[in-house]
Parts: sequence; structure tokens; C-alpha cells
Amino acid sequence: MARDQALSDAELHVLLCAADLNLRQVVAQAAILQDWTARQLSVLRNTFPGWDIDRERGLSGQEWWTAQRRQKLTVELVTAGAMQTVRRSDAIALASALAWQSHLIHGGRTRTRTL
Repeated sequence: MARDQALSDAELHVLLCAADLNLRQVVAQAAILQDWTARQLSVLRNTFPGWDIDRERGLSGQEWWTAQRRQKLTVELVTAGAMQTVRRSDAIALASALAWQSHLIHGGRTRTRTL
């Protein structure tokens, strides 16, 4: 009776093969995601060369995308809303914030005064 309820060797082998396939798929997907993160970092770093951009884990364990400005900001730029450090929860939000920061920091240089 106990033998009838237990999995046969063949059934156990089928389950292990399925589990192995699932595990391989999960590992492959994790590798793709890791590669995607590296690509996002590369694009951000190339797009915003004035910033040191990285990912970090906060005290709560949450991942953050961070950017630290390489040059110190003037009082005028800080007053206008420019930030020395930007931290967002994902790469797209960081890219958006850095685009705005670039506008604030470089916008004054391209404006012409009307007479």
C-alpha cells in the first residue's frame, strides 16, 4: 500500500526534470535582467557624463538609482532647484530627473537676453 502511494522512480524523474527546466529558465531570466540593468547604467552614464551614477541598496533593503554631481553647484543653481544628489527608485525616473537637472544647470547658459 505504501508503495502505491509513493511516487515511482519514473514519476520522480519526470518531476525533477521539470523542476530543473524551470530553474534553468529562472536563472536565464535573472541573467537577462542583470544584463538589462548593466545596459541601463551604461546608457545613463553616457547620457549624463557630469554625474556619477550607480545603484545602491538602502537600509530598508530597497534598491535605489543614484546620481551624484561631479562638480559643486553654485548657490544660484541650488536656489533654482538644481540638486547635488538625485535618488530615484528606477532607471527611467532617474533619467527623467537628470534631464530636468540638466535643463536647470545648463539652461542659463543657452538663454539669450532680450533687449
